[in-house]
Amino acid sequence: MRLYCLSDDPNLPCFILTVNGRSILLDFPLPTDHLLDYLPVPSPGCLNHFSLLPKYTLLSHNKENNLPQQIDELRISHNQIYVYSPIEFYTLDSNQYDFSLIDIILISNYETFLALPYLYKKYKNLNAQIYLTEPTYRFGQQLMYELVNYVEQQSKMIQINNEWRYDSSIFDAIESQQNEKKLKILSFAQKLMPCYSIENVDKCLRHTTVVHYNEQIDLYSSIRASAISSGYCLGSCNWQLDINVNHNQTSKIESSSSQTNLSRFIYMSSSTTLETYSSKFLYDSFQNCDYLLLTNLSRISSIDVSSNASELTAKIENILNDHGSVLIPCSSTGLIYDMFEFFTKYFEQINLLNIHMYFISPISNANLSISNAMSEWVNEQRQVASFSGTPPFKHNELIKSKCLITIPSDRLDDTETLINFEQPSIIFTGHTSLRFGPIVQLIEKMKISSSNGIIFVDNQYSYIDALKPYQPINMKCFYVPIDTRLNNSQINILLNDKIRPKSVILHEQYANDIGKNDKFNVLTYRKYDNIKLPKINRQFINGQLNIKNDIKAKLISSTNIAIANIHGHLDMCDYVYDINEINDENLKQKNFITYGRVDIDKFLINLSKSGLFGLEVKQLHEYNDDLDNNEQLNRSVEIKYNQGAAKILVRPKQTDIECNDPALMTKIRDALLMDNIGTL
Repeated sequence: MRLYCLSDDPNLPCFILTVNGRSILLDFPLPTDHLLDYLPVPSPGCLNHFSLLPKYTLLSHNKENNLPQQIDELRISHNQIYVYSPIEFYTLDSNQYDFSLIDIILISNYETFLALPYLYKKYKNLNAQIYLTEPTYRFGQQLMYELVNYVEQQSKMIQINNEWRYDSSIFDAIESQQNEKKLKILSFAQKLMPCYSIENVDKCLRHTTVVHYNEQIDLYSSIRASAISSGYCLGSCNWQLDINVNHNQTSKIESSSSQTNLSRFIYMSSSTTLETYSSKFLYDSFQNCDYLLLTNLSRISSIDVSSNASELTAKIENILNDHGSVLIPCSSTGLIYDMFEFFTKYFEQINLLNIHMYFISPISNANLSISNAMSEWVNEQRQVASFSGTPPFKHNELIKSKCLITIPSDRLDDTETLINFEQPSIIFTGHTSLRFGPIVQLIEKMKISSSNGIIFVDNQYSYIDALKPYQPINMKCFYVPIDTRLNNSQINILLNDKIRPKSVILHEQYANDIGKNDKFNVLTYRKYDNIKLPKINRQFINGQLNIKNDIKAKLISSTNIAIANIHGHLDMCDYVYDINEINDENLKQKNFITYGRVDIDKFLINLSKSGLFGLEVKQLHEYNDDLDNNEQLNRSVEIKYNQGAAKILVRPKQTDIECNDPALMTKIRDALLMDNIGTL
């Protein structure tokens, strides 16, 4: 088994796990660390003073033209360069790996698969199945729709030509001229792509398979997966993989939990032990696992969530008592549900009545409806209440009482809707980067009054850098991060006292704080590392063996062990072994013994002799744990026939034939066994 790491940020997890010749993609999030290099762009119908900012002037950068050049897509604000164009994105896929070979994609929560439409758009032959829970599917779909909507709104405000990004002389001149004030976006500007479309989203989601918590899914005959609740948000999960690792065998996994030839691989992403509205974090089945891949811990591990929640309510109370309104940049799902109910209960306690909460997003109504339909995925207390007809959340009740008011962002402009907010109020909207969405025009309106305030609960971006283009600002600004994910102290207790894994794989950034003991093996990674996981050897093969009832076993006398002799015909297909009675038909079959490595050239000739023409042959650069590093490359070959009607994977110690046509399968098998094409 090998683990290929695609991200240098542990809070942006993305991995490829290769096992038994199969490739499994673990999460595919959308990087947004470059968004602060963009200028904010308000929605259509709103005043856009950012368009009036001076253009960046590039001094002479070639010998033919000595005149300074203004670049319309780069603007200067507060002595800093910003990109003025519709926001574009990059993805974590790498040219070092052919993503069209991915077989399976496992998603842990709705935050970690927002880049998948790019993957299916870029790799036309990618047919990987995506496994995820229903809330992850529903909320992820809505977040993608919201992103498309926001970027489309930007495109209506500015039409910019981005050709400057592909002129290397301009690119180098900008970096040289800026010295220490370089834009982060310049390091990967040429990788940026326009936002995907709704059609791309829908095409990607056609490949999804929705799973339940603890449901056992046979990904292949040798790999079984289960989504285990992580407690972080509705539908969030950690993935448990039970893998047959016995000497490169891939015999079918049985339902027995006592199998000795299985290794257990745990992929632990965003998790929390705090009591929230979500189903609680479960980890009993992780105990003594062979491998635990640890990612996505809290960014603020030294801060207590409960103390920050108290500070948050105190800040809000002060602003409201000053007859101001509170602006909270946040995601359109997740923590916002906690805040709705938490603030409502708090206002009742302090007798602060008639406070309106506004939820502004193109998906506000859809997300509230979806959350109340997810009673299976909430904690036990809310599940019990839902059985009696009570919705899991109080959204409907708050909307009826007009404590919560939803506003689709396409109705938000410089006219009545924006002006007529009830004062004082709390406004929840996005995007958390402050670069697009309703937040842009709201800050422009509210920053004038010192009675108003903006409170940052998200810790992904520097709030100082996020606010910089909006300066000067009169309204109050507070940073009170709320991050419910496991912190360093909590994960150390779990690993040492509860889970006790044999090996922990973690980002080098975590290495100084986690696993400083000899209780388990620690493997660290950084971006583009290809880690060979410690091999797990088992003593027994656990093939699924079926013996026909008519076959009688003959007991062989022995003093210490019971041994039986069986006389029959052995058939094997998909690693299920059947012993049948010997009859005239199977007596006529030739008995072949396969051995060694397949001679590819002879095999292709034999396939042609069998009438199989137009074969597509492709070298696979896979890794095999039993080979030395010098022998790794060009050892595996993929052969396709008739546009995928049959696929043959020839590996050093195993050959797989994937075909639904029995007659065609027989032809391929006979060609494989013909003329002793195996070589030692």
